Formats: sequence, C-alpha cells, structure tokens
Amino acid sequence: MSGLHINDSPRMTAALVKAGAFRQQPFTVVDVGARGGVAPYWSVFGDDLRIIGFELDPDECRRLEAIDPRTRYLPYALDRERGRRTVYVANYAASSSFYRTDPAYFGRHTAARNAIVSSEQPLETSTLSTALASIGLSSADFIKADAEGAELEILQGGEELLPGVQGILSEVRFSRRISGCPIYWEVDRYLRERGFELYDLDVYRLSKKALPYPYLYANYFDDGRPAAGPSTQGQVFEANALYMRDLVVASADPRRLIVAACLFEIFGLADCAAELILAHRDPFDALVPSEQLLDLLVPEVKGRSLTYRQYMDRDPVADPLLRPTDGRRFPEAIIAQYDGEFAASWENKRVVKDTFWQRLLARFG
Repeated sequence: MSGLHINDSPRMTAALVKAGAFRQQPFTVVDVGARGGVAPYWSVFGDDLRIIGFELDPDECRRLEAIDPRTRYLPYALDRERGRRTVYVANYAASSSFYRTDPAYFGRHTAARNAIVSSEQPLETSTLSTALASIGLSSADFIKADAEGAELEILQGGEELLPGVQGILSEVRFSRRISGCPIYWEVDRYLRERGFELYDLDVYRLSKKALPYPYLYANYFDDGRPAAGPSTQGQVFEANALYMRDLVVASADPRRLIVAACLFEIFGLADCAAELILAHRDPFDALVPSEQLLDLLVPEVKGRSLTYRQYMDRDPVADPLLRPTDGRRFPEAIIAQYDGEFAASWENKRVVKDTFWQRLLARFG
C-alpha cells in the first residue's frame, strides 16, 4: 500500500499518545491479510497498541507474534459466514484467492503468470466477528482488508464491529472480468451505507503484453525469481481505498474523536484532523492544549516551520510561501524516466520464502 500519503512522523498523534489518550483502552488495529507483518506506521502508538492479524499460515502467525508482543495473529480464513470455501493457490503466493482468475482475460496482461492456479485447497471459514469474539474482542478502531477480491465478504462478516470502527483500508478491484469478485462500487456502496466516506484512493495499473510498461516496484516469486507486478502506466486494475467517518458535525464520544484525528494525521489528512479539533476542542484540551496540537499538524513549507496561527494568517492564494515555485507542482516524473523504485520508504521489500504456500503446492500441485 505504498501510494498512500502516509505521514511517517505524526507529531500530533505522538503527543496524544504521550498524554495517555490510549492508556486505558489500546488503539486496536485488525489486519486481515497480514503476511509479512503490519505496517510500521502504527508504531507511533507504542505500548498502547493492540494488533490482531489474520493469516492462513500458522507458522507465519507464530513468527510474527514472536517479533512483537503487542500483536496476535490468528490462522483463520475469513468469509461472510462460517462454512467452507476453496482457495485457488496461485504461482505468486500473494495472488492466491477464493476467486479463480480468468486466464482468458488476465492472460492478456504482463502479470498473467502470477495468477496461474497451481492447486485448489478447501478450507473451513469463519467470520471476522466470530474470530475476534473467540479471543474476547468485540471492537476495533481500524480494519485493513487485503484478500485478493474477498474484502467485501470479510467486511460483511464483521458487520457487528463496524459501528465502532473509525477507519477502513480495503483493497478493491475495478473489473469483474478479472475473477468475478465483488468490485469497487460494491465495497463503496456497502461502506457508505454504514456511515463511511472515501478519503483516499491508491490506484495500481497493469499493462498489456502487447506493449509492456516498466514495473512500479521490484516483485519476486518465493524462490527469488523476478515476478511481474503493477506497472507505471496501463489500465487501472485495483486500488487501496481509505474510508473514514466524518465526525465534524456528528456526535461522538471523546475517545472516538481522538482516534479519528490520529488516523487523519497518519494517513496524510492533517487538514481533516485540524477541522475535527476545531469542531470538538474539549476532549483534546483535556489531554493536550488544542492550539499545541494544531501547531503540530502544520507542515513545513519550503524549509520554514510555522505555528498554526502564522500559517492561517497567510493568504492561501497569493502568498509566495504557499504557491509552487515554478507555477505548478508535478509528481515524480516516472512517466519520462524509468530508473528507480517508486515506493514508500517504510515498505519492506525483502524476499521471504512463502513456505506455507509451497507446502500446499507440494501437497496438491
């Protein structure tokens, strides 16, 4: 999820954590599809963090738990309801899914080899609500779902949890032709009907074999061989969609307001965090003076650090400090030059042998 506008130094959140905002009730993240570990940006919560991850491989669950005692990983396959589903194990382990990729359609793309089905594995499924209840948990602050097309069913299986959830990061597909899985508008409608709004969209593309574009980042099979992946150009394929609740005009308990402000800052939406603080100062003032929190949200501009008041006193249209130097800001020129990786610095790119999927291939291949 490298294209999101992650703030790797969320100063306001750090101040609230230090003031004890989550000392009584830890900030809780549910990570569905947690192979390799959770994103490092959650570390700002320190000892006041609780992470529940879901990963099919029991050995990987144990390995991850040994790394960080604040985490717990459960080897469950999650679905809309308890039952039995078939996992289509793919050449590229991360492409394995409850949905079989259509080779006739996907075969036209450069990443076609990744999705070739090597075996089929029947699995018992549980729901997110049931799985969390089994460890005595009935609430979460944030849910991440990355399940190769099964995200909607996973969220539906956690229906009872959603009223208390402030943010959701879900992988979404844009074409049903890929595998027949639910696509973006279905996930979007489901979450909007439950009070969430779209705040960010990290889009990925796949190019056609007819004229391959360079890849966006380095990708590898489990044995270390180079693998295809998202490309710098091409048709939109999937995205990571960030959904949050707008609590500016809503009634919410103090902790929930603080959770929302922290999430906004972490995901690069400091303007939304500031708006929330200005609308609901009291719960923030009880921990840290709200003016101080607003100061911590102000970005550095052209090497200058400003207080919130100094920043707001400037003309957002005419002030040279806030205007682009050359008249327009462009993203990194990845279209004109293909000479490097375009990925977040925090993303772990090391090659990990996926022994769980290798065992499945050996058994059913």
